[in-house]
Amino acid sequence: MMFTGITQAKGKVEQILQKNSHEVELKIATVDAYFNDSKVGDSIMVDGVCLTITKVSSHSALFDIMVPTFNTTTIRYFEVGTIVNLEKAILVTERFDGHFVLGHVDGIAKVVRIEKISETILISFQPIEPTLMKQIISKGSISISGVSLTVIQVKSTEFQVGLIPVTLKNTNLSELTIGKYVNLETDILAKYITQRI
Repeated sequence: MMFTGITQAKGKVEQILQKNSHEVELKIATVDAYFNDSKVGDSIMVDGVCLTITKVSSHSALFDIMVPTFNTTTIRYFEVGTIVNLEKAILVTERFDGHFVLGHVDGIAKVVRIEKISETILISFQPIEPTLMKQIISKGSISISGVSLTVIQVKSTEFQVGLIPVTLKNTNLSELTIGKYVNLETDILAKYITQRI
């Protein structure tokens, strides 16, 4: 499945069913009928994580979270009421904005700095896995909790992106504070290059 990193809607975690210590069932609900054209088996990117619908109605969907996903993404921090970014897999007939996003999270990053310049919010992130910095370059693309963004600046252990008002309005990135964690997916081209070096 392929996504663009352009958030289509915001959802809310309505229910978390703990199956065991590392497996849960999530129920995500939306105010509008976002899931009206979705069916069981469809892929939805939830905060940057590609998940499969197991049960669906027009206003909500259920997803099973397996062990690797729980252990390597911010889903383990979700609580009832958590706001998440949603995007359906792109159709071949649709216009492609953003960049190629797979919904395969590479790691978690922590917010280390937030600055405001006029209406622009600059946020600096530090990946928990330092090796991910090799896949992040200035002016390159990156997915933060499923949102396609352009890297502004790269330092040895952190990188910076900018959020314009429309991104703040339409995604949950407006709720970020220092110390919070996000899902990180580096650009697919950067992955292939670094794997060959």
